[in-house]
Amino acid sequence: MVNQNREIINQLIDQYTSKIKNIPKSEIEQLRIRYLKDQRNYDVIAKEITNIGEKILLIEKQINVKIDSNILSKSIILIGPMGSGKSTISYRLQEKLNMPHISLDNKDKLSIYYKKEREFNNFKDFEFYLTSSVLTNLQEPTIIDFGAGHSIYENKAMFLEIKNLISRFENVILLMPSKDKEESLVILNKRKGIEEDSHKYRDNKHFVNMPCNYELATLTIYTKDKTPNQIVDEIIAKVN
Repeated sequence: MVNQNREIINQLIDQYTSKIKNIPKSEIEQLRIRYLKDQRNYDVIAKEITNIGEKILLIEKQINVKIDSNILSKSIILIGPMGSGKSTISYRLQEKLNMPHISLDNKDKLSIYYKKEREFNNFKDFEFYLTSSVLTNLQEPTIIDFGAGHSIYENKAMFLEIKNLISRFENVILLMPSKDKEESLVILNKRKGIEEDSHKYRDNKHFVNMPCNYELATLTIYTKDKTPNQIVDEIIAKVN
């Protein structure tokens, strides 16, 4: 029975991975090994694999939408932790470049998406839906500033999927005060008035130390001792 269950698990994984395009085979094999060693009830494992497979297929359907090459080459995406200046810089860029602007934290402007938030059991699933929906529905080159968490994913499969989408954009800019992460955290929390040991402090430390932003960025701008106008000019010069 054990061998039969192992074979069915293998077949179930193969059934989904044959349709999944964006997850590397090495990641699939790690997943396979983990589930073949899993000591839980077979029905629980099978249900979990099915749920993951269906979820990834839906995600891939959403992010593989064709996006105009002009939008991919000229849009500017700003990412970074709390206090990194994404909102300030995005508005300055909007004024200087005369481009449309979208903030993923703007619930009023993006109400069509935020109305669906309650349909998601997991908040990160909603954030993925929001981010991918906005990026795949752009009608012209746009400046998009992410909330601090919109580019951070602990679920490796979801991160690989969002990375696949964001990597199609040429200008993904990470704003950080300094190359030194500890120094950056001190500066960021001082800007936002975040107290040490608070929930926001722990969140921002997570955002600073997670590798997601560093992997997604095509350009990192270190902002310490620079004015917003200097940062904007640097971005425009390097993007052009």
